[in-house]
Amino acid sequence: MTIDEAVHRVVRGHWLLILICMLLPVVGSIVIGDRTPPLYEALARVQMGRDPAASNVQADATSERVLGIATSVSVVRSALDDVNLAVDPATFAEEHIAVRRVGVSSVVEIAVTDTEPRRAAAIASSITKSVLQFSNLGDQQTVEEGRAKVNQKLVEIGRQRKALVGKLSRAQPGDVLAIQAQLSALMASQTEFERQLSELDLAELSRAKAVLLDPAREPLAPLPKDTAQKAVLALFIGTLLGLGLAAAREAIRPRLRRPRAIAYALDTPHLGHISGHDLTDERVKEAAGLIADRIALLGQRYEAESLFLLPVRHADDSWARGLAHRLGPDPIENPHRLPGAVLGGQWVDPSGRPVAVLLVPLKVLARDLEPVTALLDGLGWPLVGVVTYKWPRWLRRRGRAEAPHHDAVKSHRSAASTAEAPEQVTPALDRRMDATEGPGSPDTVESGRPAGAGAGTDAPVGGDRQHFDSQQEVFHR
Repeated sequence: MTIDEAVHRVVRGHWLLILICMLLPVVGSIVIGDRTPPLYEALARVQMGRDPAASNVQADATSERVLGIATSVSVVRSALDDVNLAVDPATFAEEHIAVRRVGVSSVVEIAVTDTEPRRAAAIASSITKSVLQFSNLGDQQTVEEGRAKVNQKLVEIGRQRKALVGKLSRAQPGDVLAIQAQLSALMASQTEFERQLSELDLAELSRAKAVLLDPAREPLAPLPKDTAQKAVLALFIGTLLGLGLAAAREAIRPRLRRPRAIAYALDTPHLGHISGHDLTDERVKEAAGLIADRIALLGQRYEAESLFLLPVRHADDSWARGLAHRLGPDPIENPHRLPGAVLGGQWVDPSGRPVAVLLVPLKVLARDLEPVTALLDGLGWPLVGVVTYKWPRWLRRRGRAEAPHHDAVKSHRSAASTAEAPEQVTPALDRRMDATEGPGSPDTVESGRPAGAGAGTDAPVGGDRQHFDSQQEVFHR
């Protein structure tokens, strides 16, 4: 199978399924987008320190730190409690809170979205206040603890020095040197702790603080909806889904939808197409004549003496018999054509060297071709080609509705409708079929019995004629 044939069978064969898969997501995204209430975004800008960011990594680290503070459950819960909004803090933080850095700098934006502009501004203000408070005072407790420890050490050293100085005035000459050595060690420790205290005070004074640059204000206009972008994405996803379903359906139930595909599957030439069911139509007659000539030309390769039509659908056997008559020879005009018969529900004599032609609907499942091809393989008859046909939809529906009447007519006239061997199908029958178009035709069925039923060799031909006329009458109604 070529790529063009595969694309034709998947895309054109299942275009409705692909179209539905494309339209449903697009329509769904548009409907959901229209029904979604508009969102308002409140923004607040905060500068995290005086020094600019040295790189994108440092700027990202600053924004990630702010994001971690802003989306904390305790911070979000406190902000939601301020506006009396009873929702899950974690879900709200994930869907409605965002932190964006402004370029490569220490300035970040805290954005909060909500369906009400005033509530969005209130939540953004509360979260921004929490971020500033934690950034400026979050590590102050650690500094105060360090200062308290150093001051405690200095007080203890002062108490020890005071005690040693009191002992020094009462000490023996031999203990003076030891007391002086202890005083010197305490002085060195005091100097070290005083230096640490000075460093803590200097770090507290030089520590960068977060500054509020732009407070959150009530937004005036809602955010633009991304319905168009979602519709395009839904169209892309729907197209892929439709193509996948079409390819899977074609792989499970392959369907042949045009003559080229049918001929390719059977590895045989396409002889022609019958565009209608009315065998008296001039276009059908012309197409049947071309097909008959092509069959005769291909039959010369096998030195064929007769033609057998094999309908894929058993419901088309009666119509196929009429078509076989049309494809038959005429001693005057077309003596080169092969006499035809239908290998269907009735017995036919396969005398001579027959060739087979498949009669296939224009749209057929690939598995429906397996029985007839298996039959041909068993018979060993050469398959010279395939003929396709297409009936109107209303005619197929009416044919199914009138099937019980068709069975009754066939049962009533079964005695006269005997099978014809290929040698019995003569051009005279073809001429009588044309003559039946007039009201005064001698072969017109008047009372359920053919006009020449009692005359020797004309009885079988008249019976076949009567059976064909009954089928024409059913489908013309």
